[in-house]
Amino acid sequence: MKDLRPMLFVVVIILITSASPAATPWFSRVLVTNDDGIDDPRLHALARAFADVAEVVVVAPSENCSGSSNYVSVFSERELTAAPYDMGEGITAWVVEGFPGDCVLLALETIMKDAPPDLLVSGVNAGPNLADAWIASGTIGVARLAAHAGLPAVAFSNLTPDAPSMMAAVPQWCVALAATDAVRDLPAGGYLNVNFPRCTADEVAGVVWAGIGDPIFHDTFETGVLGEDGRATWKLKWWMDREGPQPDEGDVARHRANYVTVTPMQIGDFKGVLPLEKAAGLPSWTR
Repeated sequence: MKDLRPMLFVVVIILITSASPAATPWFSRVLVTNDDGIDDPRLHALARAFADVAEVVVVAPSENCSGSSNYVSVFSERELTAAPYDMGEGITAWVVEGFPGDCVLLALETIMKDAPPDLLVSGVNAGPNLADAWIASGTIGVARLAAHAGLPAVAFSNLTPDAPSMMAAVPQWCVALAATDAVRDLPAGGYLNVNFPRCTADEVAGVVWAGIGDPIFHDTFETGVLGEDGRATWKLKWWMDREGPQPDEGDVARHRANYVTVTPMQIGDFKGVLPLEKAAGLPSWTR
C-alpha cells in the first residue's frame, strides 16, 4: 500500500452538505450491497444516488446479516437462490438467500461476469464500524472481499433514517467520495472504511483521514444454563465503549468530534502484525 500517513494529518475542509458528485466520474458500473438486507432504506438511498451517475447493480441479502464479516458459503456446498428485486428505474437489483459475501461472489462470478463493475460500495450500515469493528463487520467484510478480487471498494457506516438531513446528504456525498482519486487510485488490496457522525448535517465538523482507533467492542457470555441432557446453553452479548480514552488521530476520537472519518485499509495490513524481518527464529524441521 502506498504511504498514506501524510494524509492522516490533512483535514479535508468539505462540509458534507456541500459535497457533490463529479459530472463524469471515473466509474461507469457500480456494484452495491450491504449486510442489513435488501429492504434497508439506506441501501436504497445509496443505490439511487449512484444511479444518477452510473449503471448500478444491487446484489444484497434477503435479511440482516450483520457481523458476518467476509464469510461465504463456499464450503457448505449451499445452493444460493437469487431473484430479481424492484428498486426502481435505472437500477438492476437481485435479492439473495445468502450472506453478503455470497452476494459479492455471485455478482462477480455470474450476474456481472460479462460486464464487471468498476467499483463496489457497501452500506450504508445502520451503526458505526469504528476501531476493531473491521474484524466482524459484514459491511466492511464485503469491501475487503471486493478488494481481494481487485476492485476499488468503500464501506459506508452509521446512518439512521431518524436524521432526515443526513439521509438527504450522505448518499450524495458517498458518490462524491467515490468519484475522487482517493478511491480510483486505491492500491491493490486497498479499500476505505467510512463512518458518519451521529448528528445533523449542519453539525458535521468536516471530513478527515483517520487511523484505526483502540478497540471499543467487547463480548461476554451470559451464564449458561445446564440442561438435564448435560448440554449448557450460552448467549453471546456485546457492547461498545462510548467514552473510554482514544488516540487523538484515530477514527473513534474523530467520530466523537462529529467528523466524517475515512480510514484507509488494506488486505494483510493488520494492526500489530510483527514484521517478518524482526520475527524470532523457527526450529528446523525434523523427521
